[in-house]
Amino acid sequence: MSGMGDDAVAPLGIAYLAAALERDGHSVTVIDACGAALGQYAPVPDIPGGLRHGLQDDEIIQLIPADADLIGFSIMFSLEWLTTRLLAHRVRAKFPEVFLVAGGEHATAMPEYVLSDCDAFDACVLGEGEQTLTDLAHILATGGPLEEVGGLCLRTAGGIVLTGQRPRIRELGGIPNPAWHLIPIEKYLDNHVMSGIDFGRSMPIMASRGCPYKCTFCSNPVMWGPLWRVREPGEVVDEMVGYTKRYGATNFDFYDLTAIVKRGWTVEFCKRIIADGLKITWQFPSGTRSEALDAEVTKLLSASGCKFITYAPESGCDKILKLIKKQINKEKMLDSIRGAVRNGLNVKCSFILGFPTETIWDVCETYVYIFRLALAGIKDVSVFPFSPYPGTELFEHFKANGQITVNDDYFKALVTGTAALPNRNSFCGSEHYSAITLRYLCMFGLGMFYTVSFIRAPVRLFRLFWNTRVASPTTRLERALSISISRRKKARLAPDASEHALI
Repeated sequence: MSGMGDDAVAPLGIAYLAAALERDGHSVTVIDACGAALGQYAPVPDIPGGLRHGLQDDEIIQLIPADADLIGFSIMFSLEWLTTRLLAHRVRAKFPEVFLVAGGEHATAMPEYVLSDCDAFDACVLGEGEQTLTDLAHILATGGPLEEVGGLCLRTAGGIVLTGQRPRIRELGGIPNPAWHLIPIEKYLDNHVMSGIDFGRSMPIMASRGCPYKCTFCSNPVMWGPLWRVREPGEVVDEMVGYTKRYGATNFDFYDLTAIVKRGWTVEFCKRIIADGLKITWQFPSGTRSEALDAEVTKLLSASGCKFITYAPESGCDKILKLIKKQINKEKMLDSIRGAVRNGLNVKCSFILGFPTETIWDVCETYVYIFRLALAGIKDVSVFPFSPYPGTELFEHFKANGQITVNDDYFKALVTGTAALPNRNSFCGSEHYSAITLRYLCMFGLGMFYTVSFIRAPVRLFRLFWNTRVASPTTRLERALSISISRRKKARLAPDASEHALI
């Protein structure tokens, strides 16, 4: 479900889980509700502006095999909870004896709430799911006490119990490659649906798992813990080569939480791509760190085909950076970004406004940093309103203070306040200004950046027009405008069609 009707992304996590189950000898069916109906949207009842993307509940249920023994639901984002809960009840009505399990970041962040709020679920898989899910499937098939499966939150006759924390997988090389044959990946490729910029047929890929940092607005500490593990560079390149041959992939979107931590790994990875003569492009659409990205590294990134990278400073205010435990040096990050721009990388930066204790003056400090980034030549920024998500330190802070009550209204507010600009009823973490003020602060930050950026390089205005109407988008702004133009054209040609249809 999306509040803006934006693109889906291929479900990499589900593809990994399916591969692990297949390797363990289980018959697996994946129902990718978004991928099966990329152009289908429907309004969500009782949530103004909310859109349901993909197949509807009845269509999903019809695809579930009649002999299923275990049905899993992926709930990556808490704003999906209300529609997932309704689907779970409908699946339970059709399959009263089948074991239903939830997984993903939402289920990991608040498993007791999931089981108490939705009696259709029997258990939640916590965190990294491959080993837990395969153990669960084995116990269900052979019999035995479910309490022996680590990494579960389980509904039992005596109540809801946790079966103990399961250690993270340390050797990523032992995880089978994603089972893309069970997912309509060709639809994503053919329709150029990806998380980054459209550089061709884009396959999702992941080189690392976890993040060693503990930002207070991020759910990574609960979902993954502090352990950061990375695959061998050659193994990642071999997977990329395989996708170029099997799917005709020409571009790769890395889904890593924190892709670049070790400088040596990044250098070896780039050199391996260059040495193998792999003629592809690749990108880091998710925010990354800057410590390992000096001028030499960014030059290698560019030479190996990297075209787009996102940095995640989150704030330009030192006080706020300390509050959210964002361990960065702003000046070193700016130097890294300048080097990346000089070496031809398309750079975007991500910011969040509305953190607790943040004043208008703190926001102005962030504006100054955004202004400097525009002068440095980056192509895009995002300025999002802060929303406290389950599993984060700040969520627990607001919950303990009584500023958040976990109920249906909270989840509805996540849809309207996270996926779109905040409105009068949205949450605002700062006590120094209102949600409606936060809306205009976000808008001003975006407007200021692009105004400065176009003044600095007026040719960007021509490229904006050309790439959105004639050629292909090369920045996130161009992509967003291109999608909007395409939708309007389709609406004129088919006025009865949904205005949110995906082009």
